[in-house]
Amino acid sequence: MVQNFLGYGIELWGLMATGDIARLFAIDLLINPETRGTQDIHHVITAVASSSSIKSAERFISQHIAPRQSQAIACLAYSSYEEIVQDANVDIVYIASPHSHHFQNCMLAMEYNKPILCEKPLTVNANQAQKLYETAKQKNIFLMEAVWTRFFPLSIKVRQLIQDGEIGEVLRVYVDNSTGVDISKLGANHRYLDMGLAGGALLDIGIYPLIWVFQTMYHTREKSQRQKPSRVFGMLTYEKTSGTDQMVSAVVEFPASAPNGNTASHGIMATSMVLSNDPDDSRVSGATVRIQGLKGEIQVHGPVHRPEWIRIIHKTAKDGSVQGYESRDIHYDIPAGGHGMYWEADEAARCIRDGKIESFVIPWDESVTIMQVVDKIRAQAGYTYPEEIESTQYPLNLKKRTVS
Repeated sequence: MVQNFLGYGIELWGLMATGDIARLFAIDLLINPETRGTQDIHHVITAVASSSSIKSAERFISQHIAPRQSQAIACLAYSSYEEIVQDANVDIVYIASPHSHHFQNCMLAMEYNKPILCEKPLTVNANQAQKLYETAKQKNIFLMEAVWTRFFPLSIKVRQLIQDGEIGEVLRVYVDNSTGVDISKLGANHRYLDMGLAGGALLDIGIYPLIWVFQTMYHTREKSQRQKPSRVFGMLTYEKTSGTDQMVSAVVEFPASAPNGNTASHGIMATSMVLSNDPDDSRVSGATVRIQGLKGEIQVHGPVHRPEWIRIIHKTAKDGSVQGYESRDIHYDIPAGGHGMYWEADEAARCIRDGKIESFVIPWDESVTIMQVVDKIRAQAGYTYPEEIESTQYPLNLKKRTVS
């Protein structure tokens, strides 16, 4: 990171891959940070790499970066990931490749001592995540899983409400993130249907319910008091042709509730490719997250990954008995027409500026614990991916992705 004459910390980003998530990230990254109240960080994109062709990287730059970034700032296109991690004008690499390739791509970046913001899920399994964090610690390199939902002001508010005891001890959290895709219209190489890309619902969209379960029932306890799940029960339904998972339901039991640990608590998550939690796309289906405590409930409305508003419902009592309920709504706009990905980028930049190798908003041990839950769900169903993408061996030459 460099300082300019205005006092900004300027973070130079290299984007690894050029798919849809990289596009959204690039657009958000180049929105004026002052529109979201950020005064200390400024983001610049200096390189883009595509594993398929340099033309893909060049097209990405011309469509999504050049119209939003000063032409005086050079943004180079690369046809390989090896080139971008060797670029001295890249402070941090954003990895947006398929999660099947995250382990190999993160190891490559750390081989060249590049700090990393890697899309969720960080890896395919917990062993890979553990190996990445051990390597980052050994090499003293910043590494953060890009769990963007964690950094939304709405999410921060929900966590604070729980920690303040607003709804009492949280005993149960329901989360549903289901997209309602017509699988018959997807090509055989779509990431949902490609086992070689660790395709299916669980790792792609099912991570978000687990993010909510953990940020409300685990992360809201004091760090020294956080306890791993005591039991995990999961069920999977498969897409017949590809063999990928199309629907997952799971219950995660924590030995202590939040915020004080007075009793056990349950996180109940559901995800599906073929069903939808918002079937008519009008938001009338109600809350996608329900956080239930002894004194009331917090309901989260809007897409699970990009929530829009919350409703806080309290029990009203008199002389020790419940008289009724009262509620209030809080809406959260995402500034400047953004998608909400800039907040995680701000966090990564500040951590690097301050000499941190880990973000406490999504700490390493928590990322590993979430992947351990995923592993248990898969193990109960006997669900495995190809050996090469489950491996912790580096380097391995994985197959090229169809769209980079």
